[in-house]
Amino acid sequence: MMKYLTSILNSFCLVILLLNKVCCQPFSYPFVDNSITSTCSSTQYFNTANQRCEECIAAINGTTPGSTSLECQCTSGYRRSVSSSTDLSTFLCELCAPGEVTSSDGTGCITCDATIATETSSGECQCLSGTSALIERYDNGTLLDAVQCSPCTEPYTGPGSDTGTCVACDTCSSSLCDCADCLNDDVCLNNANAISALTTALAASQSSETYIDNRVPAAYVGCYYASPNITACQVLSNLCVLELYDTNQRACALYADVYQEKTNQPNSQLNNIDSWILNMPWIFYDSPISNNPVFTTEDILNSNEITTSFSFRGTDTVFDFVVMKYDVNGVYLGWEPATTGLLQLCPDRPSVKSAAFVFGTTYSSTCNLESATFTDTNLYPSTFYEMNLRYTDTDNNVLLFPVPVLITNLGTNSDSDTATWTFVKRFFLIDSLSQIRGAGMVQYVSDMRLQVTLQTPTGNGHIYGPYLTITYSDVDPSIASTVSTSFSVSYAMNMFNQEEGLKISLAVLGSLALLYSFMEASSWRRRQGLQYVDGSSILMFLYFALSNLANVFFIVMLGYATVTLFFYKGQGTVTLLLPDANQEDIFVIFISLAFAFKTIEILGIIIMQSIADIFLLDWERPHLRDGDAKVSIWRTYFIANEWNEIQTFRKISFNFQLFAVLLFLEVVGFKSLALENSSSALDQTTGSFTDQYIPVYNSILRFAVSSLVFIVIDVLQVIYFVGIHERFIQDKIREFVDLCSVSNVSVFILANRNYGYYIHGRSVHGKADTDMMDMNNMLRKEEENLTSARGLEAGSDQQTFAIAVPYLFRAQFDKVYQPLELVRSQPAARGGNTAQDSQANESVRAYTTMKNFLASFLDHSLRDLDFYVKEKLFLESILDMEFQDPINNAFFYNDRGNSFTNVLFYGREFALLTFDILLFNIIDYSVQNYLLAAIITFIVVRFLAILRQSFSRSNLAKKTLVDKRFLV
Repeated sequence: MMKYLTSILNSFCLVILLLNKVCCQPFSYPFVDNSITSTCSSTQYFNTANQRCEECIAAINGTTPGSTSLECQCTSGYRRSVSSSTDLSTFLCELCAPGEVTSSDGTGCITCDATIATETSSGECQCLSGTSALIERYDNGTLLDAVQCSPCTEPYTGPGSDTGTCVACDTCSSSLCDCADCLNDDVCLNNANAISALTTALAASQSSETYIDNRVPAAYVGCYYASPNITACQVLSNLCVLELYDTNQRACALYADVYQEKTNQPNSQLNNIDSWILNMPWIFYDSPISNNPVFTTEDILNSNEITTSFSFRGTDTVFDFVVMKYDVNGVYLGWEPATTGLLQLCPDRPSVKSAAFVFGTTYSSTCNLESATFTDTNLYPSTFYEMNLRYTDTDNNVLLFPVPVLITNLGTNSDSDTATWTFVKRFFLIDSLSQIRGAGMVQYVSDMRLQVTLQTPTGNGHIYGPYLTITYSDVDPSIASTVSTSFSVSYAMNMFNQEEGLKISLAVLGSLALLYSFMEASSWRRRQGLQYVDGSSILMFLYFALSNLANVFFIVMLGYATVTLFFYKGQGTVTLLLPDANQEDIFVIFISLAFAFKTIEILGIIIMQSIADIFLLDWERPHLRDGDAKVSIWRTYFIANEWNEIQTFRKISFNFQLFAVLLFLEVVGFKSLALENSSSALDQTTGSFTDQYIPVYNSILRFAVSSLVFIVIDVLQVIYFVGIHERFIQDKIREFVDLCSVSNVSVFILANRNYGYYIHGRSVHGKADTDMMDMNNMLRKEEENLTSARGLEAGSDQQTFAIAVPYLFRAQFDKVYQPLELVRSQPAARGGNTAQDSQANESVRAYTTMKNFLASFLDHSLRDLDFYVKEKLFLESILDMEFQDPINNAFFYNDRGNSFTNVLFYGREFALLTFDILLFNIIDYSVQNYLLAAIITFIVVRFLAILRQSFSRSNLAKKTLVDKRFLV
């Protein structure tokens, strides 16, 4: 039993260790500044494959740092040799025999003949004659017994450009070199094991392209057998990069072969990174051996070892990217900060290019380049790059995090399944050498994107390891053309909490909106006097549902956008980033739905307000005129015109609204707050900002800024209008009610069949059709409180009411209009010589009948039909519905809020405001121009107002029986 428990415990511990190894695998390594003279000691060289200083141990093998300090070389009196062993960790320096010196190429020992040459202080031979060149080898490349000084007249020889010696066998031709095998990179190979291994490796790999095939053998042999010939390994790595890391191609296949061989050597792991092998350039993030993966994609993308806490203000506001550079021949060119713009092919000002690496700035640069210039090595040198993020850990160690590179051209990297992605390290911008895409073709970066992901949920400015995504394209530069290239930086974070918040808000408020819509539809059905649910009830439920959902979508999205704006722009240490493109798309979808539903609501408001029943009840008693008892119609015409004028009257000046919005957005510069950067400065597109990079506008921030400006200006207008203008200057609604009292005319409105509004305009003086003197006297009596109150009830000043009428009232109301409707459909059915006469006569009769009916009703003179004045319950006022149906008598609800404005634009300000905002933003989203959005919004809103005015004018003439010609 103990045996099994021990086995299980050991297995569990092994699993824990493996999981810890994978999950906690660090990728960072110490940064060694390549200003070598100040970093590596006098006895060290900078190993570019291992990225660290290493000792040249002179006491053991006579080595010393070379002139560039990038490799070790044999000291004076030693020659460099290549071992026949395949398991070699360093080259050998063999001591020359007494009396011999090191040859100029460092690979041999030769006697310095004192009669013609002298030994220099550096231990080399130099001809005594300044006109002679030093010769050390025969024509076939073998060393002479002693040096010779002679003009370079021998065949296949010539002065060397560096040493002034005659150099033979510089083409590695088999007719000149006594080699077992000649490699194309001027390498003579006299190693039977190496020749056999090379032959096998070449046969097992797929031929790539002439340039690569010519250089691969020498690089492979130098890297495999002459370790640490770092330059050869760098060349082999560069050739693999040109093949875009395709391990089926020759250079990458040979790289994998060397990698596997060195993996089998003891202590091969470097910097505690499983896939980095000693003295081997680390270009594959994971192992290039397909059956031996080290990391998963999640390990790479979720690496959280970067300890820097980035912020929008103060320190750590700019990424410290360090770019290692290598030339095509494997020579390490040092490092350079990415802020210089060396990775950006598009020409631009340094200040613009450097903005790409300001934390939080979403950067994008696209341009067209002439393909013919790609072959100009002065403009586009064949350079290879490795990008690293430099940071300081908690122990003050300066580390480099190697930025993973995702090349979309590589296998399944273009797939959305991240588990199949392969990350690499080294890349190039322009490849005009390999022609791997075809004869004369050039590879170039058509798209490069840097992705930065903020840690969540408590990132506090910490990021996961950033990564590059590169797409290569090819072009024939001999054919004149322009190609597009782009560089961008984007940010992302796990928006799960925000998305959940949105979903919950939409679900809860949406459910409440549907419930309220059901209540509204039920109230509408009762106000219409419907006993059962019919098609119209379902249609109105859908209408109310769309209207309320439009409000929910608008409020939720505005809240989300506002929170994003204030938290993103106001944060110091970064905890929130802008939503990604998918979330922006979802946001735009909901805003579009809100606009569509709001448009339906506005059209419904216009239709319902334009078909409301309205009648003007003149209380004036007939006066004897021209022998007849008559009442002047002009007061009724006057009230009808005043009502017609306030149909589209609003609580705000829409012209001023648009002017003020444009003023603050365009002139003051509030639109700059919508830029995808961390700056909260206004007007970043002019002035001192003209030399800086101006990022794109974010749709969510742009919506938030414009909507908030719109709302603030609207609220300020409403506060001024209600609090100041209506109190001290002019209140058109209150003045209309007063005008009704002075004119002795009441307004009876039925917005639904059994529900509406009443404005009591009966004059306390009993008349209004009088001269100026009499009118002034009556008004003075009211001012001195010498008259009764204006209200419907005695002692009350309440003149406005919401009314609920029973079925009997509505039946009598419709009955009055039936003869008129018959005449309109059949003009000759009633008296009169013409159709116009028939309609005019019937209109007069209908007007008189309706006037007498309503006057009798309001005077409580109808035996079977009466009304009661009451207060609405608090819940009834909140829900805008009535709990008690008018069965036999009507109910007049005291309305101190002038709710009769619900049949005017004045009472639907919120619906109109939200429509204006949504319309303005939808247009702006399409054209990205506030001015054009304002112009189109003005045209659309003005058109709707004209439409509403036109429909209402016709309805007013039809329902009040006032001739349309008198409505101006």
